[in-house]
Amino acid sequence: MKDNSQGLKIFQEITRIANSTLDIDEILEKIIEVIQSKLHIDACAIYIADDNHKQFKLKAAIGLPKDTAQFIQLELGKGVTGWVAEHHKTLALSDAHNDPRFVYFPEIEEEKFNAMLSVPIMVDKQCIGVINIHNEDQREYSDLSIFMMETIASQVSGCIRNAMLFNKSQMLLKEQTILYDISLAVQTSTQLEHGLWIILSGVTMGEAGGFNRAMVFIINESTNTLRGFMGLGPDSSEDAFRIWTRWGRKKKNMLQWVVQQAEKEEYKNSTFNQFVQGLNFPIRPNENILVETVLQKTSFNVTDADNHPLVSEDFKQALQANAFATVPLIAHKEVLGAILVDNRYNNNPISDEQLRLLTRFATHAGWVIENSRLFTKLLDTNRELLSTREQLVQSEKLAALGEISAEVTHEIKNPLVSIGGFARRLENSINDLFKKYENEKELEKIAGYSKIIRSEVSRMEKLLTNILNYSKAGTLQRAPCNINELIEEAVFLFKSGFYMKDIAIHFELEKNIPPLSLDKTQVKQVLINLFFNAMESMPSGGSLTIKAYPETYVGGQKIITLSIEDTGGGIPQDIYENIFNPFFTTKSTGTGLGLSISRKIIEMHGGTIRVENSIGQGVQVYLHLPLQNCPD
Repeated sequence: MKDNSQGLKIFQEITRIANSTLDIDEILEKIIEVIQSKLHIDACAIYIADDNHKQFKLKAAIGLPKDTAQFIQLELGKGVTGWVAEHHKTLALSDAHNDPRFVYFPEIEEEKFNAMLSVPIMVDKQCIGVINIHNEDQREYSDLSIFMMETIASQVSGCIRNAMLFNKSQMLLKEQTILYDISLAVQTSTQLEHGLWIILSGVTMGEAGGFNRAMVFIINESTNTLRGFMGLGPDSSEDAFRIWTRWGRKKKNMLQWVVQQAEKEEYKNSTFNQFVQGLNFPIRPNENILVETVLQKTSFNVTDADNHPLVSEDFKQALQANAFATVPLIAHKEVLGAILVDNRYNNNPISDEQLRLLTRFATHAGWVIENSRLFTKLLDTNRELLSTREQLVQSEKLAALGEISAEVTHEIKNPLVSIGGFARRLENSINDLFKKYENEKELEKIAGYSKIIRSEVSRMEKLLTNILNYSKAGTLQRAPCNINELIEEAVFLFKSGFYMKDIAIHFELEKNIPPLSLDKTQVKQVLINLFFNAMESMPSGGSLTIKAYPETYVGGQKIITLSIEDTGGGIPQDIYENIFNPFFTTKSTGTGLGLSISRKIIEMHGGTIRVENSIGQGVQVYLHLPLQNCPD
């Protein structure tokens, strides 16, 4: 270190380097080259602090072993470098090996260096790094040398600060772009599963969140539990390498790749996703870190799961990661679930910046869940409105039909009774004349006419009886009924017909279905109507599948569902639209009241009937009977 002129040249050179680029690694490499060449030292190293300013990693070095020195990471307060960083003071040592603060690091072969000058790099009264110069001889560093190194450290601090500000602005811009892409991608689907998959893809992709694995948990209000909904990430280290290599080759932006090219269903079959979906935690305080994330509506960055009071041994073993982070999913100030991320395969620490970005991803996820809930409610409400409208229209039709049919029936029935009576008397009288009259063929012809009259009158009387039954409000004779036994009884009546038409019967009746409070005779008539229709739709054979099972309907109502599915090719659309209309029929015989009466019977029991028509395949009829009306 010669004189002030030499020092000025060094400062000018460092200033030129600082103005030439904002790449911090390139700046530090060039600066230590200048320091070594101009100040005639044996080695130089620059250490930079991590986000928490607790550890200092070697970022640039010259004169030290390159293969091993790059892995050096020093703790705050440990060794000469750690002491300088902690106390914010320059330390000049002519015989560093004998200083009590000295700690030997074999990776940088410090045994050959005796003198050492260590200078802190300060920004806003905080040490963000340390510059060390080493000499093999035991030299005393002059005040001018110390001043020059402290000035260089000040210049380096400015370079680092500018680079950090630039990198931060670039990172913020990149984050905003990614979040914008995520927002657009989420808008392409109203499905909860697809929306969350897009967000977790962003969380785990290298250009975005960069986490190895991500998991979504959603609150189940009915069971008061936090249930695993989706997991996205590799199943093994080999799988991680394959996925990251594939992602690294993507040239399009994230939105294009996620929406257009990504294999959306691939994750479903992964072991990791199935593991996450098998997790379920009761929402109780002070038991689980995920539950606390929900209850406290706050994030956690767990760096040591082994010693964390809210991480159980079972949970840690299942997760197989000692560090992870959790953030709550919130919309309208209501907590909906949580996201958990970790870096199981590369073991990278989770920084505060990453946790902040994860929180922003979680905000999008919360709105995806909320929008899905609102969309589902909207669909349910619309379905209920359509059902109510249909019932009102049907009720108006039934009311008008009831008034007309009752009046017309009474007007027709009396003369029909008289006609029928006289037709039977005529038939009996003709039979008495058979013995007396010689022309028996003529008498047989007359007798045939009377039989036709009687048959047609009987058919009209039956029609009028059906009309009266349909128009009456009707009452139910309820009693406890085993629905599976009732189905088997109705099927038994068609056993020979099914056999003759080569129709195979398949039963899928769940056991332990609770008894229903039904009018057994009327519900049995409904089943007979449906089985008869199914049999007629399969004149050349087919299959009939009959199911009975409990489920939850709109609004959480507990119901028993009966499903009757045939393979008769379906119903033409123009006919399908009128199947519940009274008196509509395409048959040469029949009243067209079968399905209308069936629906009325089911609705009188508080249930619903629904028909799904698949043209070219078959028809599936659903009967939904409520459990609320069942006896205890």
